[in-house]
Amino acid sequence: MKNSVSIVLISAAVLVSASVSAGDTGLPAESPQELLRRFVKSWDESHWMQKSGRRPNGYMLAADDSGWGVRMRTMQGLVAHGEAAVPVLIQALKSESIPERILAAQTLGYLAPNVPVQPLLEAAQSDPDAAVRLYGVDSLGMLGTTSVDVDWESLRRKESNRDVRMHIGYAMERKQQPVEASVIEKLIAWDAARTGTAEVGQPAPDFELTAATGETIRLSDFREKEAVVLVFIYGDT
Repeated sequence: MKNSVSIVLISAAVLVSASVSAGDTGLPAESPQELLRRFVKSWDESHWMQKSGRRPNGYMLAADDSGWGVRMRTMQGLVAHGEAAVPVLIQALKSESIPERILAAQTLGYLAPNVPVQPLLEAAQSDPDAAVRLYGVDSLGMLGTTSVDVDWESLRRKESNRDVRMHIGYAMERKQQPVEASVIEKLIAWDAARTGTAEVGQPAPDFELTAATGETIRLSDFREKEAVVLVFIYGDT
């Protein structure tokens, strides 16, 4: 009996080329402020499925929830605005809306080197929500700056949340290496129209990823040949 081989593809996102620009400006039609307002209005956690007591409304979305699509398009648009989005996101770090603070903390990492370190450091140190602290840590590690000396060891000792402590370790491993420009370019070029094209019970849409070895792997290469397991690591690690 022939054994099938499971190919495990580990990825945080599948990014493919498409334009998100409006007109001839090369920028999204909505301003950074408008993008954030639309996100806050659209993002709804009231129906999240309860899986733990870590957040009041739980943290697991239903398979047919469209919220992540809105979130990704908002993030993409903000990054496309570049430096103009930075002050808007810095202000959003102080928002009363936890989802808005989370999104701001995560997005700022993709706007290096135009991001001041201190607001992100404050979010990583003292925001009451662990997810904001986690993304603040991630973005700090992505900036690649030495303008502020981050005492990572002290930050890790004082942090009570296990996931945040793990991400502090990841940031330390980066050794102040900034996020690569190619990553930012791929995020801006990501085809938002493909969000939600994968449906339960239907053949998966084809996609390709770059393996750790540098080779390009396409899902279609294994169709009707191998068993494929696609793993999205929890926590965006």
